[in-house]
Amino acid sequence: MNDPVRTRQALRSATYEEALAERLAMNVTDLRCLELVIDEPGLTPGRLAERSGLTTGAVTGVLDRLEKAGYVRRTSDPNDRRRAVIQPTPATDGVRAAVSRIDQTIESLMTGFTDDQRTAIRSFLDATAAAVSSETETLRASVRGGFVGRRYTAPLAGAARGRFLYSSGAPRLSMNIAPLGPRASARVIMETTATRLRFDGTVGADELMAAAFDGPLPDVRSVAGSVTMRYQRKALSAITSRDARVALSTAVPWAIELEGGLTELRGSLADVRLERLEINGGVNHLDLDLPRPIGTALVRVRGVVSSASFGRPRGVPVALRVGGGISHLNFDGKRYSNLAGNRKVTSKGFGAIEDRYEIEVLDGASHLRVSES
Repeated sequence: MNDPVRTRQALRSATYEEALAERLAMNVTDLRCLELVIDEPGLTPGRLAERSGLTTGAVTGVLDRLEKAGYVRRTSDPNDRRRAVIQPTPATDGVRAAVSRIDQTIESLMTGFTDDQRTAIRSFLDATAAAVSSETETLRASVRGGFVGRRYTAPLAGAARGRFLYSSGAPRLSMNIAPLGPRASARVIMETTATRLRFDGTVGADELMAAAFDGPLPDVRSVAGSVTMRYQRKALSAITSRDARVALSTAVPWAIELEGGLTELRGSLADVRLERLEINGGVNHLDLDLPRPIGTALVRVRGVVSSASFGRPRGVPVALRVGGGISHLNFDGKRYSNLAGNRKVTSKGFGAIEDRYEIEVLDGASHLRVSES
């Protein structure tokens, strides 16, 4: 763990912390955050949220109170004036003295042990603090949502509907290219960041969603059935990979909105109750299995697609509306080449069956397949 402040905080009893906070005329949460600021002058609000386990919104409230009390000040980062950094003020001298008393007592107790014994004790205390911190994160995530390591979970918490908003934040460049045929055209999408999203299974009865990540972690928030997952947009020179694997609850109907463009969108929504799927910003490679709909479910793609495949359950009718040109279309086994825009293709039974799909591809595709799974 190698975080002496959090080790110290994990060892202190709740009663002690309440008494210390009362002595300093602040609440326990503010005291814990102030200790972290004292330990790491110049940290950002985001870094404070990471170390404290609080949300960024909660950290803003803490900093407002600490700044009003004169303990901290927020200034611009000299290396990036768009960011704020937090500095302790001289008023924290009394806090340092109050907190240090228990540290001095612990150190005096350690003098009776050998060097090897002290090393073993400190290793045990660090491991204990890490275990307490991990369990705290798990408990907090089960109640209000949050990260445990590289996995994020959000509780169902009585939600009646689900909304998943994903923003890739990936730098993308698009260029017009020669027509794919006499009536169809498209663009080439170049990316400096590979962004992949996979829908992968479902979650437990008490969970709304769960996600696991490779690469940079996004900012994820969950409020009243709505989950927002946003990656920060990086400079065009940043060549990285961002992978997210998302599982959704089967207990609520879902509206899914994907923004910013994707390198790959794959997986299965077969067990999910899907009302609407909107993909804005294009996708290079798409391969999705759709669930059996209830009523008319909409799938809309805005932005250029290189290759896309939509599978649906057998017997579910579908209407495909083409807004831009498609070079190669396979619609339930029937093949079209150089399909012009503003066309609509429907499967058998679309007008007579209520549970069906409407798929709209509005800005062109190179290869598109719509079929029964």
